[in-house]
Amino acid sequence: MNRKAEKIFAWIANGLSLLFLVIMILGLILLNFPESKEALNQIYQQQGMSVSADALKASIIMQGGFLLFATILGFLGVFTIKGNRILAGCLLVAAALVSIFTGNFIALILWMIAGIMLLVKKDKKKQQYNHASYQEQQRNNGKDIQQRQNSDMNPEDELKKKKEDDPYIY
Repeated sequence: MNRKAEKIFAWIANGLSLLFLVIMILGLILLNFPESKEALNQIYQQQGMSVSADALKASIIMQGGFLLFATILGFLGVFTIKGNRILAGCLLVAAALVSIFTGNFIALILWMIAGIMLLVKKDKKKQQYNHASYQEQQRNNGKDIQQRQNSDMNPEDELKKKKEDDPYIY
């Protein structure tokens, strides 16, 4: 079955997640410079907050870990769409749930939509017959053939039956 919409949603979410991860890494790199630490402390003092640069760095690292895990789940989900839609849907929903802790809400929504679509929309199945239903179908076909043969053999009886059933036939 064509899963184009699910793939598009999942790939957009994966791209946004990677972009968010790159921004987090750049933020960590900038926090290592002493000038940025001083500027950050000044901003926090003006707002009346007391957060150290090390606490902020630890928070970004923890969110980055969750984001990396969610991104990996998202990529695994996209790559398994063709093989197993249920597993792919579960992986994408899991990626969405993990990304709650990262603040990546657009990717969260897209992963959730793609995962739910994969879990809800079923594959088209080819018509398969098991032995019992095949035999029943053959019996029904045999009865139909026999009824047609009986009606073909006695056209006068058929006409009489129609006259009895329908009062407007004379």
